[in-house]
Amino acid sequence: MKKRALILAAALLTASLCSCGRTGYADFSIHEQGESTLRPISDIYRDNSSDSLTPIKEKTSRTVRSSDGLCVIECRDSYYDVTLDYENGSYYDVGAAYAEAIKLAYDGYAELFEGYIFENIKAAFNDLNDDYTGIENRAEKFRSALDKDYADELRGFADTISGNSQGIREDGIFSKEEAVLTQFIPDVLRRTACSAISADGSVTSTGERLTCRLLEWQLGSDNQLCSAHAVVHMKNGEKSFVSVSNLGFLTILTAVNDDGVMLGELDVGSGSMVEYSCENKTSYTYEIRYALENFTTAREAAEYLTANAHRYPYCVNVLATDKDNAVIAELAVDAEDGTPLIRDSSTPLHDGIRWDSSDYICAVNSFAAKGNSDKLNYYPNNIIRWNRYNELFCGEKSLSPERMRQLMTSERTDNELVRIRSSELLHMVIADYSTCTLQAILTDTEGVDDEQAFIDLGSWK
Repeated sequence: MKKRALILAAALLTASLCSCGRTGYADFSIHEQGESTLRPISDIYRDNSSDSLTPIKEKTSRTVRSSDGLCVIECRDSYYDVTLDYENGSYYDVGAAYAEAIKLAYDGYAELFEGYIFENIKAAFNDLNDDYTGIENRAEKFRSALDKDYADELRGFADTISGNSQGIREDGIFSKEEAVLTQFIPDVLRRTACSAISADGSVTSTGERLTCRLLEWQLGSDNQLCSAHAVVHMKNGEKSFVSVSNLGFLTILTAVNDDGVMLGELDVGSGSMVEYSCENKTSYTYEIRYALENFTTAREAAEYLTANAHRYPYCVNVLATDKDNAVIAELAVDAEDGTPLIRDSSTPLHDGIRWDSSDYICAVNSFAAKGNSDKLNYYPNNIIRWNRYNELFCGEKSLSPERMRQLMTSERTDNELVRIRSSELLHMVIADYSTCTLQAILTDTEGVDDEQAFIDLGSWK
């Protein structure tokens, strides 16, 4: 039977060829094709072994102060170093002082952020026809849900930074309502993408933890957000922390408190059938700030956020590390997306996902814990990046701070594949627990490229 089947298949193939009128390939010609765009995988990586990876300490070019001294801003080449003093003034006064000092430090700040706000709105919604009432209502719901101290601080900032305009409208004037919306971009408009890797002290050369966190965001049509990087020292006794952010942002993108608890959010989104709602919701970025101010370990902070996940508008991961531990709080906000939980090195992962070392923990823009929504197996951006981290780090047994910087910049930024440093990288922050210092790549207005240098941001204590 097997022999007869082979003979039949051969006969069918011959008949098929004959029916096309071709009996051979003598008259066959290869059609002209354009030059191939395929590139060898080796082109993804660059040789940065000879590059100077030592973080640069930038000098202060000028210093501005609010009239009451509650805000001091040191202007540096790549960022603004801000100190806010909550120990000698009310939250309202500090918010107002911050706005006053920004006006002295950054000429045109209000115009820049008014334009940036509308770029974000139009990227998220293309059918509003200049009616931004719904956006304003969303921001107002989050503002009204803030704790009193945060609400007072934001009111002081908005009262002082804004011009003579009301509501959210594109008129070239930064209104109070637009200043408020600036704080809630992740909650109202979203559009973020991030990744993170943390190494236990057992696999580092110093014997202390190393954590790296990347924030990708809409940089603006002219990368204008990159002209307003800020490192904000919020001095408030036991609630003190350092935030790597942008001028005027009072919420958290990436931050470390005096106890070494580092927190940063990574957008996950929600299932396609889960309707967005801000009713009875609160800002998860302000909740991250609360956790920084009130908890002394990464796990305590993660437990607080996980217990309150149902109050947040979107699903997010939150990286939480300290000297001894690193976990990912998977904040599923709806049963359709899964169960809020703390993922550590022992947590079972989605079927089909590989991670080769329990001494490292990784996060991308998807839940990874088995049972939670899976945007890892089926989304190329996530799985390529996850696998790249696994490949780069999990074989490292004596990871030095310099080696981490080298690995994190080992890819060419012009390669065609999804990469660790995408074209929307706003900042890359490394926390070195052996020195309690932060170092960062802060993308400038020229955009992301291979030659970006690390900057020494100093101690978080």
